[in-house]
Amino acid sequence: MSHTDDAPGSGPAPVALSDDALVRFLADHNFGALATNKSNGHPHLSTVLYAWDGRERIARVSTTADRLKVRHLRKDPRSALYVSSGDHWSFAVAEGTAELSPITATPGDPTGLELLAMVPPFESPDERAAFLTQMVADQRLVIRLRVDRLYGTALDIPSGGR
Repeated sequence: MSHTDDAPGSGPAPVALSDDALVRFLADHNFGALATNKSNGHPHLSTVLYAWDGRERIARVSTTADRLKVRHLRKDPRSALYVSSGDHWSFAVAEGTAELSPITATPGDPTGLELLAMVPPFESPDERAAFLTQMVADQRLVIRLRVDRLYGTALDIPSGGR
């Protein structure tokens, strides 16, 4: 590789991902950074696990009621989820309006069942019951990011980088 191969602009150009590719990208990943808006206008970023529903175009995030992101979303529901590929050469951004579910208050209530649907199935009814009880103790709720805009790009970088 010559010195000019590493010069800025000498590598492959980013390719905009189609809507279908973006939906698949979000479905293939589950870690991202949720951006909310602080009262001073600056973004607040939180690393989150999410569950993507491509049919409904909703990203669901489990969180506790006392988190800063919840307070931000109560004041300003505009939000974005940034998701990067493992090698960071590709990414997707899902922008939209967040809704906050009620805090789960009774094991097996609608919010608890929504939280349960976000995790792999449990092997036994006792594990399921313990999960639902813990969600109540944690005062968990679901952030539902209803996505109205998707964008992102991919770079075709050979394995091992440039």
